[in-house]
Amino acid sequence: MSADSIKRNVKGAGSMVVTCPKLVTDYQRWMGGVDVHDQLRLQSYSIQTTFRFMKYYKSLFMGLLDVALVNAYLTHRETCRIKRLVPKDRGDWYALLHKQLLQLKSEDFVEAIAPTPSPIARSRKRRRMEGHAHIQFDDWVTVSGVQKRRQRSCKVCALLRGDRKKSFQTTFYCEDCSKADAKCFLCPKSRRVYGGLPKTCYQIWHEDFECGVSIPQSLGKRVVLRRSTKAGTRKPTRRELLQNEDGDADNEEERQV
Repeated sequence: MSADSIKRNVKGAGSMVVTCPKLVTDYQRWMGGVDVHDQLRLQSYSIQTTFRFMKYYKSLFMGLLDVALVNAYLTHRETCRIKRLVPKDRGDWYALLHKQLLQLKSEDFVEAIAPTPSPIARSRKRRRMEGHAHIQFDDWVTVSGVQKRRQRSCKVCALLRGDRKKSFQTTFYCEDCSKADAKCFLCPKSRRVYGGLPKTCYQIWHEDFECGVSIPQSLGKRVVLRRSTKAGTRKPTRRELLQNEDGDADNEEERQV
């Protein structure tokens, strides 16, 4: 174990430099961050301290879950500091995370493990996808009193779907492949096998379709990027339009009578 030195205040002698293990100096240097983390984890919103278990490993799991949540919140604050944004309050951030977790479905927890590609293939794909980012669209709507993210049709699902199949909806898009307000929405989940490998729609679009440039002609379709409507608004459905027309007709008859 490597040795180091540290200052110690001795009664009657003042400050003295003494030898100590390097672990002690490392702890003194970084203990501030550890203490702040423990305060956030145990002071409020702690899952571990909310429940009592007979089995110790259950309490240990809840503690690890608390650590993961605190680390995620600290990452959120650091990201806001770098981007010069106002970070959310911890309670508001937890509430937003709660809403997002409630929107997950069973297929969100199914992951396909693809075989490891060759180093040459990995380098080509890495160069092709440089500068591209998969971002979640921050557009919220209220459906039956519940606030949810607005979902859009995935471009790859629309190209590869059958005649009777409906394309999947997603809230993620590629910022670099989008054009101004017209977003290129792509699924982040592995839904199908393409080229002999299970891939996400995001991978198929960038690796196989080369960002939409090399879409196979056999598909007989083209991709159209449509501008999104304003946040919090949606187009009326056909049923709503028919109901409005019937209501206008009834009002007109009442005026004539």
